[in-house]
Amino acid sequence: MAMQSKVEPYLLFEERNRIAEELHDRICPHLFGITYAVHSAEHEWEEMTSAQHLALLRDIQEAAAEATRELRKTIYDLSVSDHGDASWLGGVESLLASQAKLSGVRIRFRPPAPDRRLGVHHQKALYRIIAEGAANAIRHGECSAIDIKLTLRPCSATLRISDNGKGFDCGAVLQQDESSGFGLRSMKTLAAALGGSLQIDSEEGGGTRIVARLPLSDVREEKN
Repeated sequence: MAMQSKVEPYLLFEERNRIAEELHDRICPHLFGITYAVHSAEHEWEEMTSAQHLALLRDIQEAAAEATRELRKTIYDLSVSDHGDASWLGGVESLLASQAKLSGVRIRFRPPAPDRRLGVHHQKALYRIIAEGAANAIRHGECSAIDIKLTLRPCSATLRISDNGKGFDCGAVLQQDESSGFGLRSMKTLAAALGGSLQIDSEEGGGTRIVARLPLSDVREEKN
């Protein structure tokens, strides 16, 4: 009983962190896209045509619907199931397409060749890192283009995200209060949890480059 009383608070803490990360990484990118689109419309509405007004409102409506779907999925299915590589890559492409449409940023995603399956934990981590990396590039980097490439080799996965934004002082951001660098810490934590690493290279005026390297194990082992 004494051991159980010590373990339960830790498990509760871990579960709260997991839920917070799910909400931050899966819902916030969609909400950010909506906020960005509304902000842009506020400054450009007078110059837009009626057709452009309608198209923008439809894009916002679509993003809001997607955020609602993600929220429901997070609430009722916090543990990710294995739906196959096609499904999770399709989810990545759908998210990035929505972000590109709402922000006006050109996003290029180069997925891996479909000759190697990923376990669900790797799918989940890579999806989150891609979502957070793209959102940060748009929100903080004020970029016009993002390039994302995922490469799979027999024993490793390498994800590269680069943008042409204004860059930032990575060390200074990570030293700020926890809320300021939550996204960066979340990406690093996701990579570390799978025995990998995540490096962020950025400087003011020079854009940002993110490289995540994850070791790959047998997919059958990861399901257990």
